Amino acid sequence: MKILVEDTAENHTPHIIVVGGTSGLGLALALHHLQLGWQVSIIGSNEAKIADINNQHPTVVTYVCDLTDVIQTQSLLDELSATSFQRLIYSAGSYTNERVQHLSQADSDKMLAINLQAFEQVFRWASVQLKQQHQSLDFAKDCRPSLICIASIAGTMDYPYASLYAKSKRAMIAAASAYRAALAPYNIQVTCIASGYIDTQALRDLNDGDASHKPFIMSTQTAVDQVMQAIDDDIELAIFPRSMRYITRVLNHLPKPLLNLILRGKLDKPS
Repeated sequence: MKILVEDTAENHTPHIIVVGGTSGLGLALALHHLQLGWQVSIIGSNEAKIADINNQHPTVVTYVCDLTDVIQTQSLLDELSATSFQRLIYSAGSYTNERVQHLSQADSDKMLAINLQAFEQVFRWASVQLKQQHQSLDFAKDCRPSLICIASIAGTMDYPYASLYAKSKRAMIAAASAYRAALAPYNIQVTCIASGYIDTQALRDLNDGDASHKPFIMSTQTAVDQVMQAIDDDIELAIFPRSMRYITRVLNHLPKPLLNLILRGKLDKPS
């Protein structure tokens, strides 16, 4: 379903685009903004989930897009260039548990494409759009423009045995930091979220339907609250829960060989 959103400069309703917003934290953040009165657009690849959102939330604008397809993604971004928005959240992600299964070519390509390449493509486009809107004073006065990406606490760890998932999330964190510096003169906020385990359906599916054994696991609502607080506080890299933030900080100060030994049997899981 592809519907162009009215220019928010005219209706003064802030507009958010959530890439990867059909489930999990992305959907929860989209619906939270909807409750706040925002115009919400969601991009996802699962047509069944899109249809369900259309049925339950008819005011949400939805787009079906395969982010692994560069041409299809760019076509959608070109279409969205006709709209204005104040916030974009990149919440799309792909994960394969490299500890329990061999990383196939298809899995490798998909993780790299969604976790890094599509993220870079979307953020590049979004930064251009927001800068142009900044120059035309096209923003709602009470809403600072912002780019938000959902990484993982796995990306905050720097050790030799890191998985592709962790390395791609680490690259996302670094890229977001660069965008934050580059967009500061435009008063455009960039915040990266690096959370621990969130009790989403995707995580439960990876753990035979029950992820309660995961350390410091938090509810989706708690994660939404943390993300919104990080945006309000203009945090560059928000790492939560606090207990995990302290643990990763300590681990990152260990000698690399020791850190590698500790983590070798515990490859990163998705947030």
